[in-house]
Order: sequence, then structure tokens, then C-alpha cells
Amino acid sequence: MKARSLFSRVLLMQVAVALTLSTAFGLVFYVDRNMTIAELLADRWAPALRGAAGLEGGSGPPLAVRRSAGFPAGSVAAPTLAPRIAALRSQLEADGVPVRSVALERKRGLGRTTVWVEVDVAGDRRWIGFDDPRLVEPDAPLRWLLATLGAFAVVALASWHFARRLTRPLADLRTRMETHEPGQAGAEPPLASDAVAEVRAIDAAWRTMNQRLQRHEHERALLLAGVSHDLRSPLTRIRMAAALLPDSAEVAPRRDAIVRSVQAADRLIDDFLDHARFGALVLDQTVDLAEVARRMAADQPALELEAPATLLLPRAHPRLVERLLGNLVDNAFKHGRPPVRMRLAADGGEAVVEVSDGGAGIAEGDREALLRAFARGDASRGTPGSGLGLAIVREGVERLGGRIAFERPAGGGFTVRLLLPLA
Repeated sequence: MKARSLFSRVLLMQVAVALTLSTAFGLVFYVDRNMTIAELLADRWAPALRGAAGLEGGSGPPLAVRRSAGFPAGSVAAPTLAPRIAALRSQLEADGVPVRSVALERKRGLGRTTVWVEVDVAGDRRWIGFDDPRLVEPDAPLRWLLATLGAFAVVALASWHFARRLTRPLADLRTRMETHEPGQAGAEPPLASDAVAEVRAIDAAWRTMNQRLQRHEHERALLLAGVSHDLRSPLTRIRMAAALLPDSAEVAPRRDAIVRSVQAADRLIDDFLDHARFGALVLDQTVDLAEVARRMAADQPALELEAPATLLLPRAHPRLVERLLGNLVDNAFKHGRPPVRMRLAADGGEAVVEVSDGGAGIAEGDREALLRAFARGDASRGTPGSGLGLAIVREGVERLGGRIAFERPAGGGFTVRLLLPLA
């Protein structure tokens, strides 16, 4: 289930609180208003009802009433717990009208309602009715619905404005963090002027951390350049010294062993440097995956390639892409069995890169461990390598915002699949 954003949570909370409060105040106002209207109507009609029932004190303004010996036809019993009906009965009884029950007769064609009260006079019960539109308002539900919808619209609009104003600086800060690239130059844009103090504190902490990271990246780049120079200089001298050795049958094997060791050390330094500096590459170029794969297949004739004419990967770097594909192919040839195939395709919004071979592959329980730096599937180190191949692939895929997966096809062999976003 998708997690709710802070904006939606704040908005829902404000709307819920506002609707709860408005509903509570509305109910209190509605009940008080109904009771007040009922009490006023009871005071107005009580003298006429007493006169119609033959009770003492039956005088007052000449208001028209109706009489019925039995339960009025077409009427329904009024709910006794309704605030307006309960207040009417209570006030009529306080005004000397002994009410036993109340009924309502709605005249749909005339648009009015007759209120019938059952009066008990010395054991003789009779029904007396009067017409007053103020007790039962025919359009009250519609007005209540319109008022509720209007209040909801006002509350929702005000809540949306407040929640958006509160969360927009957070959204801007998140976007800046997501789009920030290592080594990116330029000053960070300021926050909106209406950002709250907590968001400004987060922004200040982010700026401080970003400056610290940039300083560390700069220092690491200097360190890597120094290490590369300091290590490669003696290796170059060793290689030159080996080349000056006599080309005799006794010395040649040892000279070739020295050259192979120097070459292995060079590759090891390259792996270390790539692993360390891939995180500092700025992904601001569009790379054609198909073209990179074709160049790789030209250098490695044993590689079987299936690729479209073009497959453009945005927000990437050529060196990073070449290293990813190269490491996968090298691992397949080094640790797998022929045939080694590479397939490139576009699937929806992702670029799919598959490198497969005929070997047994990596056991499911070892896959996560082999994605870490310096992990090796061959503990005896019988196979050359630095243990950084898949670690570099994993780091590069994460930089590109993609995923890496392993699969054992039904026909045998092993497949490594990269899923890289095209947008």
C-alpha cells in the first residue's frame, strides 16, 4: 500500500477536526434552535388548544384549530425523542395542556404540515390539530445539506491552503535533495520565505551536510589521484626493468610472470579507483546502451549480442555504463561457461540489460553477499579478481536509480538482469 504524503495527512487531519467541531456545534445549534421554536409555538398555541379542549384558561388570540375524535387520518406518530417534539410537549404541559401524544399530517399538495396533539380531559381523549409551518419546515433537510456542503467546501479549501503552505517548503527541499548530484557546482536555491522554523532548521542541516560531503569528495579525489600516481610510478619502473631483462630461456618465464603481476596490479588499482570515484560522477549525459554494447562485442568476439539500433539512457555517464556492462561480461566469461549472451531491450519505462551464460551461476543464498565489496565466490582465490566486480555493478545501478536481479532460466545457465529507468 502506498504511503500517504505529509500533505495528505495534514489535510485529512485538519478536515476531520474541522468537520467534527462544525458538526458538534451545528448539532448543538440545531437542537437549541428547535427547542426554542417549539417553546415559542407552544406558548402561542396553548390558549387556543386549551379553549378547543374545554380547559380552564382557554382564551387568547383567535387561532384556527381542527378536531378529530380518533387518530387523524393520514397522520403518523411523531418521534417522542425528537428535540422539537419533546420541547413542544413539555412546554404545552407547562402551559396547562395535558398532551399524551403528538402526530404529524403532511399535506404534500399544499406544502404544509398539521400538528396533532392528543389531549386528555378528565379521561376523555381527543385530538386537536393546528397548522404552523414553523414547527415542521419542509425544506429543512435541503438547507442543512447545502449548509453542510458549503461548510465542507470552505473548510477543505482553507485546510488545503494551510497544508500546502506548510508542506511546500518540505517538498522543495526533498526535490533538491533528490536531484542533487555529487560534485554539482552552484549555490543551493533559498527556501520560500514562508517556510516554518523547523523546515528552515532541516534546510540548514542539509546545507551543512552537503558542504561537508563536497569537502570530503574533494579530499577523496586528491587522495585517489595521489594513490594512483604513487602506486603506478613504481609499477611502471618494474615493468620497464622487466623489459630490460635478457630474453633467455631461463629469464623469459620469470620476466613474463613479473609483467603479468604488474598488469594484475594495474587492474586492481583500476577497480579500487572506479569503486571509489563512481559515486562522484555527475550523471548529466545521455548514453546509448546499444552503441556501448556493440563496441564491447567488437572487442570480445565470443560475446553474442542482441540489441536494438539505439537505446538511450538519460541521466547517465559513459564511463559508468561501460564499466557496468564490462564487469557483467567479464564475470560471465571468467566464472561462467559459454555461450555468453547480452540482450538489450526497452520494456515500458525501463531499459533491460541481460547477461547470461551457461554456467551454474551464484547460489541464491550467496547473491546478496557477493554484491558487497571484496566478496568473492571462490574462497580459495583460485580465480583472479579483486572482489569488486559485482559491487561496482551494484553501486552503478543504484546511482542510475535501477535494480539488479538474478535468474536461473528453465533451460539452464544463469542470467544477471539490470533494470534501468528511461525517464
